[in-house]
Amino acid sequence: MTTLASPGVHSPQPPAAPADARVITPSLGTRFSGINSALLAVGPELARHIPIVATGFKLTPVMPLIRLRTALRLFRRGPKRIWHARRNVEMVAGLFLRHVLRYPLILVWTSHALRRHTRFTRFCYHRMDAVIATTRKAANFLDCPAQVVYLGVDLKVYHPPKKGVRESAGKNLPGKRNLGLFGRVRASKGTGDLVAALIELLPRYPDWGAVIIGQATAQELAYEQGLKNQLAAAGLSERVRFVGFIPDLREIPGWYRALDLVVCASRAEGFGLPCLEGMASGCPVVATTAGAWPEIITEGEDGWLARINDPADLARALEKALATDDQTLAEMGRRACAKVTRDFAIEREAAGLLKVYRMLLASSDTSPAAARADSPDQPPA
Repeated sequence: MTTLASPGVHSPQPPAAPADARVITPSLGTRFSGINSALLAVGPELARHIPIVATGFKLTPVMPLIRLRTALRLFRRGPKRIWHARRNVEMVAGLFLRHVLRYPLILVWTSHALRRHTRFTRFCYHRMDAVIATTRKAANFLDCPAQVVYLGVDLKVYHPPKKGVRESAGKNLPGKRNLGLFGRVRASKGTGDLVAALIELLPRYPDWGAVIIGQATAQELAYEQGLKNQLAAAGLSERVRFVGFIPDLREIPGWYRALDLVVCASRAEGFGLPCLEGMASGCPVVATTAGAWPEIITEGEDGWLARINDPADLARALEKALATDDQTLAEMGRRACAKVTRDFAIEREAAGLLKVYRMLLASSDTSPAAARADSPDQPPA
């Protein structure tokens, strides 16, 4: 099982024995992605309220973890357990385990996508016992009932800098004021759209610099180099820094607290946690209308919105932010943090998931483990 460094401050709180688990959260993707981030964010909070284990790849020990081989051995018999899939491959695995190998599983799937699903995906999710969507818009693309549960952020991990002083020490930031883009370096994440906007705007805003935090895969190295060449030709190489992949995820919250503005430029997105992470850290956000961002950002109050796949409109929205004075930008950041605290705390996401879990488990067995799952301390709604 591949693991990365822990992104949070939680310690695992395993059940008395892994076999007591009532929820199994598989991670069968071979690359670390936003789905992994979402699972690792809510996992520790769920583990406080229900016996749960995670299994698979690209996970960290912030919640109870067991090897996939161990999970398959332990859970073949016993009370029914929830298998909570977040990818197609995990739905397929759950269907195979239940219908072919006869594992006693209750199947749940979470949909992030803002598009009509393929026929194969529809075939799979119609065979789930419950479907969850991470936004109202995502639910509208499903042709089955779905419970909307927004993703959340851990406010103990993502929070504004103390005393309002940006945590820039050791970050080698390029400007007096700085913006950041988080995510893989590729066209679909809008990296090139942001670079085009920066080439247009930075000469007019000399105090500003930018950091691009994320990995360029082998297939995208030429794309990344092309962006660096464009910046060099514009004389901006020193003002836009490519940080690359940060292997220790515990360092990422500090990067948010070092910035004055976060940019989310994706052309397509499922949900888009960097928006919430930036807002929780006291940063206003410039975002496209991808993912959940239009449902989160209020234009001119805690951020600005731009049309998808429209570099000119991204530049227009970004200029509004760069032209905003420090005091107003800081006040927008405080409003952004207050909104996330009120509506998108990780406890709220966990409460939504637990509601679905308990509804499904209520009709299963009445073992002591089930009783513990149905009567823990409730997280706030």
